[in-house]
Parts: sequence; C-alpha cells; structure tokens
Amino acid sequence: MMNFEHLRLSWFTPWPRRRRQDLLKKTFVYNPSGVYRESFTCLLDESDKIQPNYTSPTRSLSVVIPAMNEKERLPVMLNECLSYLMERYEKDSSFTFEVIVVDDGSSDGTCDVAFEYSKKYGDDVVKVLKLDKNRGKGGAVRCGVMCSRGAMILFADADGATKFSDFEKLEEQLLHISSADELKNVNSFDWTQPIISVGSRAYMEAESIATRSIARTILMVGFHLLVYVFTVRTIHDTQCGFKLFSRAAAAKLFPAIHIERWAFDVELLYLAEHFGYRISEVAVRWHEVDGSKIVPIWSWIQMGRDLLLIWFSGTIGIECALKCKEMSSKKSTKASKQRTQKQSTTPQENDAENVLVMHTERVLNVYDTDSDFALGHVEGWDVERYIRPIKIVIVNESEDGMTLEFDLIHVEAPIANAIRRVLIAEVPTMAFEKIYLYQNTSVIQDEVLCHRLGLLPIRADPRLFEMPLTKVIGINESGVDCDEEPPGDPTRNLIFELKVSCQRKSNAPKTATDPREIFENACVYSNAFEWIPIGDQAKSLPYHPAMVHDDILIAKLRPRQEIEARCHCVKGIGRDHAKFSPVATASYRLLPIIKLKKKFSGNEAELIKASFSDGVIDIDSDGCAYVKDARRDTCSRNIQRHEELAEHIELARRKDHFICEWCCLSLLCTSQ
Repeated sequence: MMNFEHLRLSWFTPWPRRRRQDLLKKTFVYNPSGVYRESFTCLLDESDKIQPNYTSPTRSLSVVIPAMNEKERLPVMLNECLSYLMERYEKDSSFTFEVIVVDDGSSDGTCDVAFEYSKKYGDDVVKVLKLDKNRGKGGAVRCGVMCSRGAMILFADADGATKFSDFEKLEEQLLHISSADELKNVNSFDWTQPIISVGSRAYMEAESIATRSIARTILMVGFHLLVYVFTVRTIHDTQCGFKLFSRAAAAKLFPAIHIERWAFDVELLYLAEHFGYRISEVAVRWHEVDGSKIVPIWSWIQMGRDLLLIWFSGTIGIECALKCKEMSSKKSTKASKQRTQKQSTTPQENDAENVLVMHTERVLNVYDTDSDFALGHVEGWDVERYIRPIKIVIVNESEDGMTLEFDLIHVEAPIANAIRRVLIAEVPTMAFEKIYLYQNTSVIQDEVLCHRLGLLPIRADPRLFEMPLTKVIGINESGVDCDEEPPGDPTRNLIFELKVSCQRKSNAPKTATDPREIFENACVYSNAFEWIPIGDQAKSLPYHPAMVHDDILIAKLRPRQEIEARCHCVKGIGRDHAKFSPVATASYRLLPIIKLKKKFSGNEAELIKASFSDGVIDIDSDGCAYVKDARRDTCSRNIQRHEELAEHIELARRKDHFICEWCCLSLLCTSQ
C-alpha cells in the first residue's frame, strides 16, 4: 500500500515545505533603526503538551493586515480600523486589541508608513512584521496569524474595501456560535472552540452590498464556479478579505495550509470543512478600490491551478502528512491520554463520533465508555466548560401550555435521562392524600375508590403551599386512622367534597336505553368535586382550584347508590408517590438523520416515501424524493426491506441531540 505520509505536494509545486520548528521560529517586530529587540508571541505552544497545542490569548482581538506596496492605500484602512477599535476600547476597557501589519516584501516603504502608526498608538497596539521577500498574500497572512495574541483573529485586506465596523457582525456570529453573550474579557469568549465567521460580498440577502466592475465580476464568477465544483460548497464568497477565526481554529488551520498566493482562502475553508469546524457566512459592506494587485489573466490561471491541486490532495489523500500523523498518533497513544484529549475536545470536533449508524440488524458507534463520566478520575475536568455548549431549543408548545417539545443539544444520555427523572420525581405538585369516605354504596370497593380518587390531577399551584409536617398515622384496631376529619391547614391543604347520588329521571323517555338518559348521575365525573375553602383561601388564592380535567370517569351509579367523601390535598413529590408526578409522559429520543445518497424518482421515490413515517419523505415537482422532515421518523428501518434502495440511504441518529416531549398535569405549564 502506498504511504502518502512521505508524498509532498511541494515536490511538484512552488509550495514550500515547512516543519514545526519553522513555525516556532522566533520573529521580531520591525524597527527602522535596524535593531530588532522585541519578538512576537508565537501562536503555537512550544511545550510537549498534547492538548491544546496553542498558547493562551492575552488580547481580545488581533487584526492581521497583509500589505505589499500599499503605501497609498494603507493609511486609509488603518485610520478607519484604529478609529473603530479605539472607540470600542473607550466604551469597554476590557476589549483589548492589537494590529499587526505584515509587510510582504514591499519596495515603496510600506513598513515605514505602518511604523508611524506604531509610534502614534504605541508599539503594543500596532506592530509591524517585515518579511525579507514576497511570500504572497497567503504567506503574509499566515506569518501574521502565527504572531497573534488575540482570542479572536481577524485578517483584513489593506485596501479598506470592507467597512471595518462590520467586524461587529462577524463577532456577533462568532459569539453566538460559541454560546457567549458578550465579550467582556478574554475569558468570556470560548476561544478553544474551532469556529470561523466569514465576511461575504455575494451572500444572497438584501443587506449584502457590493459593487464590482464587469471584468472583475466575470473573473469572480468563473473562479467561484471552480471553487464550487472542486473544493468548498458551503460558502458563497471565499475570497472576501475579511475573515474572523477563533484562536483554536487559527492554530489548527494556518500551520496546515500550503498555498501562499491568492487561493489560500479556499484552502483554509476547505480544511475547515474537512475538520468539521463551524463556519458562518455574514454579509458585509464592500466597495471596489483601485490598485488591486491581481493580474487578471495570470492570477486567475494560477488560482485555478491551485484549486485543482487542493482537490487532488484532498481526494487522493495527499494532505501534508497531517491526517496520517493524527491517525498514527491515535494508535500509539495510551488510553489515559485518549481520555484527556477527549476532555479537551468540543462537541463540534466530534461530529462523526456523535452519530450512530443504523443497519438492518445492528447499530454502529453506540454509546460507549469513552464518556467523560466513565473516567476513573475527574482531574482536569471543568463543569463550566462542559455545560457551555449545551443548548435548549423550544420547538413547539401547545396553546394551553400543557404540552412542550424542545431539543436538548450537546449532552449525553445520562444527563438527558437525569433531567427527565428530576422532572418526574422531584418537581412538587398537589394531590389527594387523605380521603374521608362517609358513604359509598357503589359497586366499587372503598379502598379501590380511594386509590382512584388519589390519582386525579389537581389544578393547583404548589408554590403557594408548604410541605406537610405531620407524620402519617397508621390505622387503629377498628381499621381507621382517625376518629374525625381534621379541619385542614390553609397553608398546606386543599379540601374538595364529592357528594353525589343516583336516582331515576322523572322525564326520562320510556324508550331510552342509555343509563345517562334514564338516571341522574349515572356516571360520576371529576367535575362533580366542589372546592371547600379553608380559612381565607377564597381571597388569598389567585385562582379557583379544580380538577385539571372535568371528564374523568370516577364511578357508575344506579338508583339508591351514592358516594360522599371529603378529600384533603397536600404538597408532595413523585419520588414519594406517583400521584405527585407533574407529568403524564416525559420522553426523549435521539434526532434522526436520513441521507439520500442518490437521486430517486418515479416508483422508487414513491416506495421510499411509503417506507418512512408520514411527513418524513416527500416528492418535489420534478418527481424526485427528498427528506422533508427527519424529526418525524420513528426509525422503523422499513426501508431496509428493499435491499436495492437501502444501500443508497443512510440512517443514523445524533447521540448528543435529544428531542424531548413533556406533557404536564398540574396548574404549572410546561415552560414553568
């Protein structure tokens, strides 16, 4: 078998060969005097730690600006950039930043222009990195990123074509993905998550503002077509020079890229898709600025060649030994180190591990002992870091608020089940505890009737009552536990009275056969209960306590039969008795995933639609089957009966995405 680890694309392309030692090489800040005393902080960690492999940030944001002969255009961009950042810093002093201008072998004194800003704002705010020779835009950006100190790293073109204040749009999206509310300090943003926010000039939204010349538009359309066919398909505009990376994403992507010219953006996004990183595309304001360094025909040919090589390397497997090294490293690492790495991995990085695949007679990649909770030790495990990516999304709530469907995302089965058990057993409600039965001449035995009454759900707010303090008294020699009914405590009890008797209706039709037409109270329902206020409950309670449902059948009576009882409610939890459980059903299931690997039409499409639950598969106007709503699928796997179709359909479930359904049986609605 061919060993791709030793194949390098640099053998037949101008792409350079780089080693880790090259990336860790110390780089110095530019000074016109020629004395370089201050060195940049390296993005990568020089230690032998397995995770993470990058240093911690000391700034909120790093802005990397590649510049080659930009003496005229650079001041305009820096004025806009620094004006915005300084204004942001004045409003929030915890927002710290740095601007790194990378002089990519300029011959017009670009580095000296940038150095003037370093003297004006301070060398800790604006730094200049001068490259001895031109490395191309990708090489310049990579060198600047490797020297960044920010939790977020933004690279922006020196021409200032993109409105810099639109950084807030990219930042907002990045913080939204990472589940952070706002950037208050370095620790508020989870920079360990590999996420990317990409500025777009061609995003199909009304707020996307872009104007281009006809020639540039033609070249861009052709280039985007090649990008879509051979590499990146999830991003509309890969070439906008306005991209924001988390520190973790930058540390993984930039050391791995080969291309150092114009198509390096494509390789970055291609690798990000390959690693399964979250990428968000955001519309930004952009206008064309004269002085572009792109040579229309030659640059387009060069970028086309690079795209084909990216596709070739990804398809054939020649990927700068990165993938091979990761695979060999996993095989040689001990089990304890594997668990440590798993603790440092975010849910987004484990997308493949979080999916179980269903076949005809078996299920692959099921829940195993690699969970964080199965470790023999918890040293280094951070609960705040664990709960940060967890999300709850409300999907549907009934009009009466008694039924709720929501998604619980990025948790494991034990956590989801613990939430379900807490809801069933730990949430208090009001229920009948004592039934003082004065008369029962129905066919139902006394104890059976009392048990039946005890399970009736009561519409009462348990938050307005206290838990009972008295101990349950056992029965005496006569078979009763009290001689007379107690008065009840208004802070702990509710009292309902049931008093019904059956007798023949005087106006009943002679031909009637239905007992409900012949007898009065032939069927006793839950609406027969009458609330008896204790003390000032009629004024103090903001509602009228009653049964949740009025149509629950309690008993059937015939003439001269009656039931008389007074029922005392107390506050309790389902752990003590099932009658206190606030829910009728509390269930969860894994999110189904259905992938059609080929195009189905005609009879095949109809057969596939019939093999799934209603609403899962539908047929479009062209007669082709498509997945309409995978959530509705019950995972019956009926499609496996048709072998000729099953091999082209993938059935799976997301292990960390639970669809939860609660049905409430108390005054409190499900959202409460």
